[in-house]
Amino acid sequence: ALVLASRGCRRIALAETNPLRLAAARSSGVCEPYDPTAEAGPEGVDVVIDAVGGAATRAAACAAVRPGGVIVHVGLMSSDGGLDIRKITLQEVTLVGCYTYTMVDFRATVDGMARGAFGPLDWFERRSLADGVGAFADLDAGRVSASKVILTPDGVS
Repeated sequence: ALVLASRGCRRIALAETNPLRLAAARSSGVCEPYDPTAEAGPEGVDVVIDAVGGAATRAAACAAVRPGGVIVHVGLMSSDGGLDIRKITLQEVTLVGCYTYTMVDFRATVDGMARGAFGPLDWFERRSLADGVGAFADLDAGRVSASKVILTPDGVS
């Protein structure tokens, strides 16, 4: 959402099921966050980015996208289910797969962070690499309010 806002997108909806991250997204003021398990998502969306890639998120993407819109599929949670092929075909929805990032992407991100394009850098949490297993367990259990956890080797800050 921060990157989209920095690129001039004016209306950004963000689906988030983790109550801690949902609260953080609401306080950011950058997007219109909602919990898709508790409320209906937007409809008639120009571009939908599915960063999870599960059957439920693909189904939500198909429901949200407008005729002639675009679904960008990034997440790789599961490989089956969720796509409404009939809607994609009849409403001429473009489905784009997007995998990994280039060095150009990483450089642009670091540059944007250095310029302050993404606002205050309070959206990540730093933990020791030795705590990697615990960090993933906490993410999976919904005990992390940050949208990203950065693991660093001991002694590196």
